[in-house]
Amino acid sequence: MVNKEDGWGTTPEIYTPYEYKNITFVGDKECQLFAANKILSAREWLPLMGITLPFTLIPSEFIALIKEGISVEEVVELINERIEDSIVQEILREERYSLRDERKRPWSVRTRRPFRGVVDKTITTFDEKLELAERVVMELGLPWKTSNRGRPPVYDWVKLAAAILVKGMRSFVQLVTDLRSTKYCMTIDGSESYPCPSELHHVFQKIPGEWMEKALQRLDELSVEEFSKFGANLNIFVIDGSALTAETLMEREVAMKARLIREYFQYKALIRTATNTIRGIKEHSNKIADFIPLLPLYSILLADPEFDVEENYRDAKEGHIDLQVKQKKGEVRKSRRKTARDSFDKKKYGMRKLGERPFGNIEVRRSKCYYKTPESKL
Repeated sequence: MVNKEDGWGTTPEIYTPYEYKNITFVGDKECQLFAANKILSAREWLPLMGITLPFTLIPSEFIALIKEGISVEEVVELINERIEDSIVQEILREERYSLRDERKRPWSVRTRRPFRGVVDKTITTFDEKLELAERVVMELGLPWKTSNRGRPPVYDWVKLAAAILVKGMRSFVQLVTDLRSTKYCMTIDGSESYPCPSELHHVFQKIPGEWMEKALQRLDELSVEEFSKFGANLNIFVIDGSALTAETLMEREVAMKARLIREYFQYKALIRTATNTIRGIKEHSNKIADFIPLLPLYSILLADPEFDVEENYRDAKEGHIDLQVKQKKGEVRKSRRKTARDSFDKKKYGMRKLGERPFGNIEVRRSKCYYKTPESKL
């Protein structure tokens, strides 16, 4: 690493230098450049020439030595063949996937990742998540008012709030287990004591929704600072709707008979594709106005046909947002929808499927209600 003034030339905290086994930072403020620490074979350097590789997988600019003793003309010819094949495969892939329903299309293209297992294998630990959560709580302040009355507190309020922020889809029992396994000291006197699940649930109920929304935004910003790599475009967002089923049941009439079904809550989320983080959650609707204040200027916002509404194009233009919506089929009459159809970019919209990953994680990892009776089956 060179020229570390003002923090330049250092890797993000989570990517410590020993984890970069095959690349080294050799750039300066004017030019971000990496160098490969090994001589690459054709199997290793040719995939790096692909025009569709995102910067989250490889640096945008780097230098490397190759093993083959071939001329520059032969290298250029190999690269041209690689790019031509990449374009042909992309066209064939789009034609093949266009025959499927959008919900059944793959999230991304499966390719062999350059430097696989070296650069892109860093896993965010539970300790690192707690560290980020503590920073958020310290910046925003405690979500409740403290008082000197009553018994002195046993646990640090900041660490209790941080534990709630990293809960995710864990149950409160699992959260306590993870806190114990990481030996996360939460007491004021430093003793090895941990809150019970019911106490954490009580803390969770005390936190107002407005504070949680601000914390969610700040966690997204810190994730960008800590985990983004190699100059990827960070301001690409996806807005999408989904629903969560509850553990409580409600009665509904189906086929003239009363049935028990799970209650559900519909919501929409704003996801940053570069870090796979959720920036905001609101009650479900087909409008984007309540997410506009959360978006940086000139961001790209990708949405499915559900959000093909004249009002959304107006709000996006006023907020200086590039809204890309795959419009519904049929004739377009209103002017803003016509303009949006003409400016629709398939390549930009192709990243929309990445925004469905958080929804898939929520559905797979969440606790489910397995209570079933013959009367509850639909």
